[in-house]
Amino acid sequence: MDNDAIRTFVNPDLILIDLDSADKVDGVRRLAALLKANGYVKDSYADAVLEREKSFPTGLPTEEIQVALPHTDVVHCLKPGMAIGLLKNPVEFLEMATLDRTVNAEIIFLLSITVPSDQVVWLSRLVTLFQRPGFLREFKSIPDPQACYELLCEELGKEEE
Repeated sequence: MDNDAIRTFVNPDLILIDLDSADKVDGVRRLAALLKANGYVKDSYADAVLEREKSFPTGLPTEEIQVALPHTDVVHCLKPGMAIGLLKNPVEFLEMATLDRTVNAEIIFLLSITVPSDQVVWLSRLVTLFQRPGFLREFKSIPDPQACYELLCEELGKEEE
């Protein structure tokens, strides 16, 4: 995956800073509405993500700042991309691969994937990035969507090296 693909998938217009969400449902719905308004997903997308989250949770107990990576089947997506919500206050997600542990996510990375095999690629790249010491803390502290975009593209591009 080259830098052009990264810069197409990540879009500064889809990054919300200080997103004030009551809970994960509200956070997912607000980010899904942003994806929908920008032509990335179908009307069915938000409900499909929330339904999938019940059986296949996406909260990650990362060390510095906990995150969630909700997504759904490609049938609900129109073009590849990702909406990102840097939350004003953490919201509870069930931890990935469990149905009984929770994480307090401070960032939601909501994925729109159109090719099934790309889901594994993007999830792997993001999880690898989240394990880099200091990345999530730095990312969460940036007060500007364009600067968030630049940092994310730069860091994802490093995996190509």
